[in-house]
Parts: sequence; structure tokens; C-alpha cells
Amino acid sequence: MDFALTDEQREIRRAARDHLERHYPATRVCALAEGPGGSEAGAWPELIRQGWLDDDLGMVELTLLAEESGRCLHPTPWWTTVALAAPYASAAGEPLTVPATLADGAASPGAGTVRATRSPQGWTLTGQVPAVPQAGAVRCVVVRAHTEEGPAVFACDTGSPGLVVEELSTLDTLRRMARVRWDGTPARLLVEPARTPGAVRRAQLRGGVLLAAEAVGAAAGALDMAVAYARQREQFGRPIGSFQAVAHQLTEAYVDTELARSLAYRAAWLVQNDPAGSPACAQAVDEAVLVARGAAVRTCETAIQITGGMGVTWEYPLHRWLRRALWLEAFPGFGDDPHGRVAEQLLRPGDTGGINPSTPDGR
Repeated sequence: MDFALTDEQREIRRAARDHLERHYPATRVCALAEGPGGSEAGAWPELIRQGWLDDDLGMVELTLLAEESGRCLHPTPWWTTVALAAPYASAAGEPLTVPATLADGAASPGAGTVRATRSPQGWTLTGQVPAVPQAGAVRCVVVRAHTEEGPAVFACDTGSPGLVVEELSTLDTLRRMARVRWDGTPARLLVEPARTPGAVRRAQLRGGVLLAAEAVGAAAGALDMAVAYARQREQFGRPIGSFQAVAHQLTEAYVDTELARSLAYRAAWLVQNDPAGSPACAQAVDEAVLVARGAAVRTCETAIQITGGMGVTWEYPLHRWLRRALWLEAFPGFGDDPHGRVAEQLLRPGDTGGINPSTPDGR
């Protein structure tokens, strides 16, 4: 198993970083965050031209793009499109070239319920989902909905009759949530009930990898700002980065971020090379999600602590990265909380996970 990036993959990462740094410096990202939409959907044609929506992008390439997007808080609906909606379009054999998002109306009752009804004129949707990412900034909503044969996946345009999108006040204003209601809204079937469980499983694996990758990018972006500040800010005639109290915190954040990056890349490689999603592949995704989300929050908090009074001001951009890290930590869109699955894997009978059960303290 070789985790080294190819020359082409390194070029994709370099080109993505150059594009994002040129178009989205921190000042512009913060200005968009404080604007009415919190997103720049008008940049979509340029993303298509740059190849960010190409069908031949593998899981590793998408992971690199997601990481770079997280590093600069890419203010477009690209992540919601490729991580949430695109897997279902791919399962239907349809290219997804417009900004899109996913509404799960077939999950637990507390998450909202959407029902699909078939008539001679086609399918219609009725119901509500209380929190849909970036529904106000996209042109297509992919919906998991109940049918008489079981859950299925549908797609509808945001301008369709009977579709109401109500944006909510959310922590991360660059990725705003919205309450979405359907009232006899026409929709087209993407994935029939018999194929939906497999499509959901594959979509959750892919989405989990891209969530972990974006979390790694958010951690890396916050760490870059903290390091730059520690080099410039002087105290007692020396840069504060030369003091152990600061240097050790930065080192720990760096190690945290690199570990998360390694797990995200490993999960991406496994998902790319194991389309069926074996238990080992699913466990790798769970581990990547857990570690990357935690690393993003801790690194952003460390960066704010190092920048001191400057870091807690509204004008300084670090709080935007912390908001994204907290959003990623709370996002429930890829199934149950992975903590339980990872703990079960570690503690199941017959698998000590490196623990010695013959001693009281496990040593």
C-alpha cells in the first residue's frame, strides 16, 4: 500500500491552492461571511473550468481538493455538492454540474420526514427537513424520502413549485443551514428503493472522507495563521514562537494535524480501492472522521490562544476557522456517531486492540 501522492495529484493540490489563495484571501472570505448569502455561487463556472467537478476525479483527488477548500474556507457550495449530493447522482449515472445539497427526509423522525407519492404525472414530495446545508445557495436538492416500497432518492430544483427554503441563523455563516419544506413538489427519481441502501452506504463513506479532509484543511489553515503570528509578534525583544510555552503548543497542533491528514488520506485510498465498502474501509473512515474533527477544533482553539487578545476580536479571521471546525464536529449527516462504532471495534470480545486483559489495568 503506497500512500505517496503521484506527480499529477501533487499538481492538482498545487493548482487548487494557487487558485484559492488568489481568489479567496482571508479578508474576502470574512467579507462574504458577513454578507447576505455567505456564499459565492457565481464562481461555479470557474470551478467547472478548473476541473473541480470532473467525473474522472478519484477519491484521493477529491480529498486533496476538500483539504485545500478547508484551508481557506472555500466560500462556494462545492463541498456540499461533492460530499453530500454527487454520490447519489453518480449512483443514478447522472453528472451533477450545478450546486447541490442533500436533505435526509428518511432518517430518524426527529430529523424530519419527507414522503414521495407517485401519480400518472410523476413523483411529488411532501414534508420537511429542519436543517439542510447551504440549501439557500444551491440550485438542486437531493432528497432521501419515504415511498411505499421503502426509502428512495429524488432530486428537485430549488425553484420548483411548493419548495420553500427558509435560511436559519447558524454558527458558520459561510455554510448556512436552512429549513426546507416540500408541498406537492415535483421531483425526479434518482435511486429506486431496492438500490438505496447500497447507495447510502457508499455516499456515507465518501462523505465521511471529505468531511475529514475539510477538517484537516481547517486545522492547517488555523495553524498557518498561528505560526505566522508567532513569528511576527515580539515579547521581551524576541518572537513569541521562540518561547517553549508557545512552541510546544504549536508542535502539538502540528502533530495533531499531520495525524489527521494521514488517516484522511488512508481512508480516501481505501474508499477509492474498495467500492463495496468493507468493514475495514468503514472503520478507517470512522477513525479519520473522529481524529480530524477533534484535531480541527483543538488546533483552532490553540491558534486563538496563541494570538491572545488579537485572536478573540471580531476583525481577526481565526474565529471563522473555529466556526467551521465546530460545524464539522456537529454535522450528523453521515449516519450514527462514529464514537460508538470505533469503541465497539476496539472492545469487542476476542480483539483486545493492544490491551492486555489479563491484568486489572490492561498493562
